[in-house]
Amino acid sequence: MAFQPDISISNPDGGLMVVEARVSMNDLPRTEDALKRYMAAMQYPFGLLITPEKGWVYRDSYYDTSAASIHQVEEFDSVPIWRQSPPRKPLEFEAFVQRWLEDLADFPAQSLPPQLRDIVQGYVLPAIAGGGVKAAHPR
Repeated sequence: MAFQPDISISNPDGGLMVVEARVSMNDLPRTEDALKRYMAAMQYPFGLLITPEKGWVYRDSYYDTSAASIHQVEEFDSVPIWRQSPPRKPLEFEAFVQRWLEDLADFPAQSLPPQLRDIVQGYVLPAIAGGGVKAAHPR
């Protein structure tokens, strides 16, 4: 089955960030590779893999048109970013992450990890203000 992300964030120019929300990360290299290939194919400059405990931020450097130009720019502990305990059922966690993204404007930016904070402040918040957060598949 082809990779399909859980959440996408878009702005008027197109796709901005793709998000894969997992309750656990059993195979990070495989999931990371699928995310990178999707980002390259769909031209998303930013990616986020997130679990209740950890997160990974990806950025496309555009030195190539393939997934080889996409690199992990940050790994962080996600526990401090949640205002409440995340659910442990996959679909509920996806919805939880989507609500968290939609509410980022009300979240203290200094609480975010540095690379994620820069992307959120510079790109994600303006896209969210325009209503650009959506589930990427039916829940």
